[in-house]
Amino acid sequence: MVIERLAHDLRVAFPDMKGFSSRNLKCMRAIAEAWPGDEFVQVVLAQLPWYHQLALLDKLNSADSRRWYAAEAIKHNWSRNILVMQIESRFRNGVVQQ
Repeated sequence: MVIERLAHDLRVAFPDMKGFSSRNLKCMRAIAEAWPGDEFVQVVLAQLPWYHQLALLDKLNSADSRRWYAAEAIKHNWSRNILVMQIESRFRNGVVQQ
């Protein structure tokens, strides 16, 4: 209920801005919880589009895995679909992990 109210209040206060849906605010909270006070968010994660970040949260439980895949996505300019495919195939360090 709080997030829904906050989403509404933000849309009213900033009518020309987009991205303040309840779903997006919940995702923002999940990102903040996944990387609390982490420089990684500003240095690496800021280079990835929103849907890449959501894929990292949805598909990976480990902070180390998220960091690795985020860095690889940036290094190789992976699309979101390629990132998901790499995660699902367990690609790591150039080889598929068992």
